[in-house]
Amino acid sequence: MMFAIARPVLAALGAALMLSACGDRGSSDHAGSEGREETRNIRNTEAVGYGGDNIADKIDAALDANDAHNERLRQAD
Repeated sequence: MMFAIARPVLAALGAALMLSACGDRGSSDHAGSEGREETRNIRNTEAVGYGGDNIADKIDAALDANDAHNERLRQAD
């Protein structure tokens, strides 16, 4: 008897959770800047609980510094 009630309730709850995961999460802290293409996948780890934005920001800064250094080397030639 209890399973007859619990099964549809659990199914409805599971469906609601899956549908809520597909929705828009609103604006995020980095809404204006998605970063470089190389770090976009790292930023996506925020959805599973990792600090992807912080890590990606540091990697973006390192890649920007490397690009600036390479540009200075090209100009020196």
